[in-house]
Amino acid sequence: MKYFLMLPGDTEWDAHFETNEIGEDTGFGVFWAGTGLTKLMAMVDKKPELLELIRIKTDAGLTLTLEEFLTKIQKLKVRRQ
Repeated sequence: MKYFLMLPGDTEWDAHFETNEIGEDTGFGVFWAGTGLTKLMAMVDKKPELLELIRIKTDAGLTLTLEEFLTKIQKLKVRRQ
């Protein structure tokens, strides 16, 4: 399942740009990080007030809070290509 970073004002179209892709859970215990994860990490450091506004959209159409997303991937190994 792929996960996309959504900020207020972002549309469904914006979510599916490669720069908003946080990453993908391939189902093998690994979360492959995308460029959206870099954006998310930068927000933690530079704009933490935005974190409560973030929504995570999946390619299956689900919308998650940041906390729900982190809970879902907490047991996965995060890797970058």
